[in-house]
Parts: sequence; C-alpha cells; structure tokens
Amino acid sequence: MKKSIKKGIVAIDLFAGAGGLSRGLQDAGIKILAGIDFDESAKKSYEYNNKAPFITKDIKLLKSDEILELLKGYEDYYFLLCGCAPCQAFSTRNSKQKEVDERRSLLLEFDRLIKETNPDFVFMENVPGIKKREPHVYETFVQTLKDKKYKHDADVVNTKHFEVPQERKRFVLFASKHNNITLPTHVLSNTEVLTVRDTIAHLPALKAGEEHSAIKNHKAINLIDLNIERLKQTPHDGGSRIDWKDEYLTAKCHKGKKGFGNSYGRLSWDKPAPTVTTRFYTYSSGRHGHPEQNRAMSFKEGALLQTFPADYVFFGTNGEKGKQIGNAVPPKMAYHFGRHFLKSVM
Repeated sequence: MKKSIKKGIVAIDLFAGAGGLSRGLQDAGIKILAGIDFDESAKKSYEYNNKAPFITKDIKLLKSDEILELLKGYEDYYFLLCGCAPCQAFSTRNSKQKEVDERRSLLLEFDRLIKETNPDFVFMENVPGIKKREPHVYETFVQTLKDKKYKHDADVVNTKHFEVPQERKRFVLFASKHNNITLPTHVLSNTEVLTVRDTIAHLPALKAGEEHSAIKNHKAINLIDLNIERLKQTPHDGGSRIDWKDEYLTAKCHKGKKGFGNSYGRLSWDKPAPTVTTRFYTYSSGRHGHPEQNRAMSFKEGALLQTFPADYVFFGTNGEKGKQIGNAVPPKMAYHFGRHFLKSVM
C-alpha cells in the first residue's frame, strides 16, 4: 500500500488493567486515548504511569458511541482497537471451569465493538489455548474480521523473542483494513534472549517480609518458618523441591508425585524466567523463589521481568498488585508490535 498522509495511530485499550499494553504502544509512538477496564483497583496504577485516562466500565456495558466520542478530533489518525480479554477462561491450566464461563463472552464483546466502531487496525492478545479450548468463540471473532474486509494474521509467539526475559507463550492476532499485515516473528534469537540476571541482579537484597525504603514496590512478602527452611535446602540458581534432603519439607499433596516440579523452585540466573503469573510473589505457587536469597520474588522483580519500566509504580493490596503485574501484556512486546503497526502504514 502507499504510505499514509495521516498523522499516526491512536488506540483504545480494552481490558487495560494497569497498562502494560498501553505503555508499550505509547512508547512505540502510538497515542493512547483511553484504557478501559471494570477493575477499579487498577485505575491509580494506570493513570499514574500512562498519559491517558482510565475509564472504569464493564465492556458488556460499553457503548460504541462512547468510543466514537473519544475519537473525535482524531479523524486524521488511524484507529487501533486493542486488548487482551481476561484469559483464564481459555487457559489450558483452567481445567475446572464450568462449560459456560461468562468471561468467554468478553471476546465476543470485543467482536461487537469491532463491528460497531470499524477500527483501522485490531490487535488481540491472549493465551495459546484460546483456539483449542473454545473454537466457536474464536471462529466467530475471525469471521467478523473477514466479513468486515480485514486482512489478518495470527500465531503463538514467545515473549522472550521480543526482549521479555520470560518463557511466556502468547496468542497474538493482528488485523488491518489497509494492508496485508503480518506478525513479526522475533527481534531476538534464542541465543540473544534476556535473562533473570540481566533484569533483576542489580536490585538490592531483601529478606522475606522486607520492603526497600527507596525503591517502590521492591517488597518481598513474609514467609512461614517452614518455607524459609525449604528455601535453605533449595540449591541456588534453579534448584527445586526435588533437591530437599528432609522429607518433612515436602507437602502432603506432592509426596510421591513428580508433577508440579516448579512449585517451591528458584529462578535460574542465566535463563529467562518462567511465565510471571498473578501469584509470582508467593513462594509455593511456582518457580518463584529468588535465585539465591531466601524469599519469593518482590513486586518490583516481577514487574521488571514483565518489562515494565523501572519507574512504573503499582498501587493496591498485594493481591491487586500481583494481578496488575501478572495479567499484563509485557510492555516491551507491545512496543515492538506497536512499531510494527506504525512501520506498516507510515
């Protein structure tokens, strides 16, 4: 296609949370008009760190007129509608969900807003299981794109190839009304990926239950004595519960079982981290132990592994901050995708 005479791209971020997607796109040069999410607890984190308002609204109640109102004055810009619908309903980890889960309808609400607002571009990010776990929902979404004359590309990518120091696989879809847009495959090769050491080794040491006085969010939650002893018997730099010498340390649910091998494990310094989940700050729920200190990851460490900027500050309870960080689209990956959109038309 011919290069555009339009000024740039503006975006509205659905399911915005604390703003990982918004921040990455903003850093790429895309103007964010608003982040929209029903979770009021993310509002302060979003607005403190991003040059955009946070609109507290359930997407099921969001009217297309509200989006079109935000777009007034930006007629000489392309419009990108983007978001990551809450992914638990589509995750392969979520094997106990009911057959009909209300959260699945959120992707269909995204679909509705595409029909009603006719954006120039669409960016959707979710878990790899979205197509397999609920194919009719995904197929409805794609059929809308076809009916509205979008060209689209979709695939599973690993965030480690986009400067995110995590083994985090995500399903990504791009759609465009203006060109045959394709997904970028990587910006880093397997030999160039960033590691835990690259990302958090510079931070001051903490003890469990301690919070750094000067570095915002560098706080490690307290641990019971049993978990401290478990960490003491876990080798530094990638050790796990299979290394424990004393049998009493093994939880009853793990005795005689080889599964859940990451539980109570330590991060490895010279590898990308495992996926940063919403419970990354708790020691027992994954490979969340610091590589050598006897504690779980701090909130700052989780945020840096998600590639939030060093000055990005999160507000709320421990659980709220964990959700804001763990559920986010990694800003660095969003940055590279944002640059890809801009290069395709500008």
